[in-house]
Amino acid sequence: MSRFNLLDEPWISVVYDERGHTKEVSFLELFAHAHQYKDLAGDTKTQDFAVLRVLLAVLHTVFSRFDADGNPYDCLEVDERLRQIEKVDEEDIEDYSDALYETWVNLWEQGQFPEIVSQYLEKWRDRFYLFDEDHPFFQVRKEDIDKDKISKAKASSISGKNIDRTISESGNKIALFSPKTNKNKEVLRASEVARWLLTFQGYSGLSDKVIFGQEKYKSSKGWLFDIGGLYIKGNSLFETLMLNCILDYDEKDNLIHIQLPCWENSSSDLIDGYLYHNKMSNIASLYTIWSRGVYINPDIDLSSPFSFEIVKLPDINHQDNFLEPMSLWRYNQTGGNKDTYTPQKHSLNQSLWRSFGLLAIKDTASNLRKPGIIDWLKGIEKEIGNKNIIIYAVSMQEDGNATSWVPTDEITDYLSINELVLADLEEGGWVPRINDTVEETKKVISKTYKKYIDDIKEIRNISSNSFTSQKIEELYFKIDQPFRQWLASIQPNDEKDVKVMDWRKTLKNLVEDEAKTLLSNGGNRDYIGIVEGKSVKNIATAYNEFSYWLSQNLK
Repeated sequence: MSRFNLLDEPWISVVYDERGHTKEVSFLELFAHAHQYKDLAGDTKTQDFAVLRVLLAVLHTVFSRFDADGNPYDCLEVDERLRQIEKVDEEDIEDYSDALYETWVNLWEQGQFPEIVSQYLEKWRDRFYLFDEDHPFFQVRKEDIDKDKISKAKASSISGKNIDRTISESGNKIALFSPKTNKNKEVLRASEVARWLLTFQGYSGLSDKVIFGQEKYKSSKGWLFDIGGLYIKGNSLFETLMLNCILDYDEKDNLIHIQLPCWENSSSDLIDGYLYHNKMSNIASLYTIWSRGVYINPDIDLSSPFSFEIVKLPDINHQDNFLEPMSLWRYNQTGGNKDTYTPQKHSLNQSLWRSFGLLAIKDTASNLRKPGIIDWLKGIEKEIGNKNIIIYAVSMQEDGNATSWVPTDEITDYLSINELVLADLEEGGWVPRINDTVEETKKVISKTYKKYIDDIKEIRNISSNSFTSQKIEELYFKIDQPFRQWLASIQPNDEKDVKVMDWRKTLKNLVEDEAKTLLSNGGNRDYIGIVEGKSVKNIATAYNEFSYWLSQNLK
């Protein structure tokens, strides 16, 4: 029996007013009123990111086939049965790309989503039941994981308290600060099941053991788990969705493939595709990718402890997979991925602005590759105008165990920056100047200030490296908010030299204050110091040397 259709049942948590009040809405409600909602408001930011990408998959699918008025594109002949584009010559694709961009512009100007989105969802209504025997949403059927199709007698079982990442409690380790009591840790409402199901498909880990078939393959730990997730936040949920909806994205032949989200395929076809083709050809497929064949008993009693069964699916190619627009990239000079780009996860306790070069600069000579979502902003700068945008970063930290990769803590951050400033890529423009400023700031801290800390460490005969790293991170913490404020304050017409000098003065004062604090708190040993040849090194001489080089570096 089919239950809990996501088109009608409230399950997506949103902020609906200026005071931050939240409520759960259905798929149909969300797209009808996205312009009235402020933001997603799920249980975690990683959950919001997983849900956001599914919403974007709907939009990429709908508007790859219909324009803003709900009319099919004249320039594209699509054979729905064969799922292929009949015309693939360059001129047709160029016309199609232009039509897609025009659709985006028209949608942006309309300020809300048209009825065609709901009409598309209604066409596929039977694929949006959370509990169903034939087409369960983001899940497999019971027969897909029969014992003759998997490596063990039965699939792995995952409990409700392990699916819920606000708890992440296994059978062996109790979560001390759980938002739920012991009595209801295992119990999930249907709306929670839906949200955590999407999150689990994105952030799985490798602790489970069952695979499809008997032949080993490299298993996925969740595509979102491996990327340094990025998205652009607007003033409403409609704006956020539109700012991240790259309709004319042409990487990896995306435009010549039908946008094909997972719900338009049967679960058996999806499993075969993951096992034998292992390649994403379009954004809608990538945004709805599975890491596990998940089976939920359609007759499950949600008043009892919840669990589902899972079977690992293969990992997808990470090398130069630029179909993914919402990630940082790193160039590998060694190892198995040598001479290729792979997704770059965000670092715990490291602000996003410290990765500004990876975020905003595309430079083949320096092996820097800008995320597709940031490139997209350059293309729509005329449409969105002179406004500050917020770039959000989302990653999941793992437990450090290469055999399990259990998701542990979220890594989240954001940057506020003027869109026209971010689009100023020319030599001497704002982006290279900001990047130079970031690198100069990092150099002052990691070399000039670090040398001062290392001198104090030597004077005190401290053997542990944690003393230096702790002091450096403390300084980064002190300058973090001032740098964010400086970055957000930049306007396109500001005098660049003056603005950069303003930050240099701020940086110099902040670093000097921190160094003086260490100097004033110095003890007898610090001032007695150590003998080096014919001279004495103490905290005062170390500070004088530091002060000299700081002034030289920040002239």
